[in-house]
Amino acid sequence: MKKIILTTLLLAIIAIISPTNADAKTLKVATNAEFEPYEFIKNGKYVGFDIDLMSEIAKKIGAKVEYQNMEFDGVVGAVLSNTCDLSISGLTITPKRAKTVAFSIPYINAAQFIIIRTDDKTITGKTKAEIDKQIEGKKIGVVTGFTGQKYVTGEPTLNYKKIKGAKAVVFDNVSLAVSALRNKGIDLIVMDDVVAQKVSATAANKKHIKTIEIPLTVEKYAIAINKKNTALKADVDKALNTLIKDGTVKKLLAKWDIR
Repeated sequence: MKKIILTTLLLAIIAIISPTNADAKTLKVATNAEFEPYEFIKNGKYVGFDIDLMSEIAKKIGAKVEYQNMEFDGVVGAVLSNTCDLSISGLTITPKRAKTVAFSIPYINAAQFIIIRTDDKTITGKTKAEIDKQIEGKKIGVVTGFTGQKYVTGEPTLNYKKIKGAKAVVFDNVSLAVSALRNKGIDLIVMDDVVAQKVSATAANKKHIKTIEIPLTVEKYAIAINKKNTALKADVDKALNTLIKDGTVKKLLAKWDIR
């Protein structure tokens, strides 16, 4: 009887002091889930490369993840205001963003490509310089807050000169920009490389639009974290370093066909 009581007492103590999933810290993560293959919603669930990467990071630091989906131009602000702990959303490290939030170590290289209609005969350049010249004076679709918008309108901190005579037509998301391109409301789109490739290759779009795979920029994606949360940044960086070194990031890139 004493053994039973003692065993029961020990189990109760273990249950109290042992961490469980319910006790794990919950990280509120800002994202714009309209950026396939990095983050998007499928069958009511968040999926994509960034989502998988965030899950792996959370495991390393013993946390759970709670996503808050929002327009892209709000994801940095959500971290700055402490509405969210961090943001993972295909975020390019820029000097302007780095003034307001901290960034993790970069986890992927990226660039800007252009998307045109398949019947377009005016853009045939084989170099960045040729492309830049040929898109002068065009109506160019961009997504609000994306690097493509800065590339078209000009951004001195990134050494982007405004595209001469071009009109930037701003959309809330990628799908709206693609719809406008297909319907000839704009002449082309400037978009992140892998996203441009994916959207151009879908069954619904591949007969109508195509991606010109000539890099217009050189960028690095990272996770945004509030500057005051130095402990979280250290944890995220440590986890990312491990995931890069042990091949996890490489496996996830292959899973999502990101080259």
